[in-house]
Amino acid sequence: MNIPDNNHILVLNKQVYYRSTVSLIKALTVVSVVLLGGILIFRNDLESTIDEYYIKSATVSLWICVIGCGLSYYILNSNHKKSLKMFGVEEVSEPESVKRARLFGSTKFEYLSIIISTCMLAVGMWLGIFFSLLGLLNI
Repeated sequence: MNIPDNNHILVLNKQVYYRSTVSLIKALTVVSVVLLGGILIFRNDLESTIDEYYIKSATVSLWICVIGCGLSYYILNSNHKKSLKMFGVEEVSEPESVKRARLFGSTKFEYLSIIISTCMLAVGMWLGIFFSLLGLLNI
């Protein structure tokens, strides 16, 4: 993808996009594991200020987020390795279908599995933060 910016042209190839996507998944995994660990370690202290219902809901939501992060990372990594075997090294002029297959997989099942795992990640993180905030606000 070429992005013109005045006199400069920024070229973003799929390899950079793949690395940034995997780095984002890793960062979200670290954040969700730290939040989950914090809730599990300080559970007794949190129960004195937050209702137990909110803590349980946030814990379950963050577990879903951690599982979604792990699945997303595994699926992206396996799709990338498989694409290197199937298509070889990335070329500049390859078709868009090959570029999509490199990141999301070549079958509908692989594509749907990355969508489901990403939704698990997003919904789990959102609900974990939502229940934590509701508990802190004591609504």
